[in-house]
Amino acid sequence: MKNNKLIKMVYAAMFAAMIFVLTRFIQIPVASGYVHFGDALIYIVASTVGGPWALVAASLGAAIADLTSGFAIYAPATIIVKALIALPFVFVNKKSEKILTPLTALFTILSGAITVGGYFVADLIIDKAYAVVDIPGNVVQAVGSAVIFIVLAAAFDAAKLKKRLFSEK
Repeated sequence: MKNNKLIKMVYAAMFAAMIFVLTRFIQIPVASGYVHFGDALIYIVASTVGGPWALVAASLGAAIADLTSGFAIYAPATIIVKALIALPFVFVNKKSEKILTPLTALFTILSGAITVGGYFVADLIIDKAYAVVDIPGNVVQAVGSAVIFIVLAAAFDAAKLKKRLFSEK
């Protein structure tokens, strides 16, 4: 018998590490920060592992990237924003054997808006001068992450990875 809690914990740790790597080491500098593709992995973990484990992986991986990238001041906001961008995907996680569906593709837009809005609010609190300057970079990040998610999700679906790796049977 599988220990589903342990398996989900291991997947969450693995995804947190991958989110950290894609956020911390693949950075494209913009305005006052950087664009990364860690959010694409957040959408994947939320669509596969789901539940609170996906929220933990999303928040932890991204916050550690902030802490090690010289943007530690954003870590508290990142914890909240990354959990929020994962939520829409978590809600449909069990409903489909596929990761990429019309609904999950649409959720990239919702999650992108949460990213832009969340970091706008964070910038208003941290340093108002950057609130508007950061918007274009956050939009580029959201679009890039959506594209990467769609490509990865289509590849995972073609290999039937959600059913093979993340099925509770």
